[in-house]
Amino acid sequence: MTFTTTTASNAISSIKSSWPQLQLTLYGDLNMRPFRNVWMLEEIGVSYHHVNCKPWSKQAKAVHPLGKVPALVVKDVDNQKQFTIVESAAINTFLGDLVREIDSNKRTNDDAGPSELLVPPPATHLRAKYDSLTLFIMTELDSQALWIHRKHSDLKDVFGEAPIAVTEAKRQFENALDAIEIELDDKSGYLLESGFSACDILLSNCCFWAQQIGWLARSPSDESTISTAGDTAMPKSLSPKLASYLAQCRRRSAFVKANELRKGQVSERKEHQRSKI
Repeated sequence: MTFTTTTASNAISSIKSSWPQLQLTLYGDLNMRPFRNVWMLEEIGVSYHHVNCKPWSKQAKAVHPLGKVPALVVKDVDNQKQFTIVESAAINTFLGDLVREIDSNKRTNDDAGPSELLVPPPATHLRAKYDSLTLFIMTELDSQALWIHRKHSDLKDVFGEAPIAVTEAKRQFENALDAIEIELDDKSGYLLESGFSACDILLSNCCFWAQQIGWLARSPSDESTISTAGDTAMPKSLSPKLASYLAQCRRRSAFVKANELRKGQVSERKEHQRSKI
């Protein structure tokens, strides 16, 4: 399916003249990490094609060496070249760099403030912090925590059950979340002082993922978080600061559009399953 974003229609018209002739095709299930990339694509306001596919499917194996998702295939029509980017953080950083380099003075989203940069320029203080936070989120929150749960709980039939590893992964998540929450800027309300950026997509998505699996409370008043010290079975409490941060991320028009697309994908899948009965 091809999506032409409507969340940044003014931005599209302003960058059309300088946008290179690129065809963007994103591979992956929007209930997984590819959601982060659809959100970013909606933030920057460009047309793209989405191929809904699961990890290890024939379509995924065709564009990723390990058959994983997401993968973004970029076709340069003018120069008759094509390349593929894998890993959700790398894809979003590429997209942010691309839009910024085309015209750093043009708006990239109707929610954006005058100093907002989805991906800061290289060799700057902001870019150093962006890279640091992005790698921290992907290693400490995603791969060492949430992905361990996914592998050894949700996908235990494939990777094997490892309850001790999952328990330690939850502890890792809680410690890492405490560390990165400190980084939220009091003025901007986001991770960078300049405002919303691509690393906020990663952090908020990891938090939403944690809420779905019961690792993080859905609200500061969630009574299920009342537990004794050392209890690893209960969700981590949600601080008012983090709750406010996640709420403003959810309110972004690009997130709303991406979430609508995700829900549409779920509906299409259910309809397809019903048609087989």
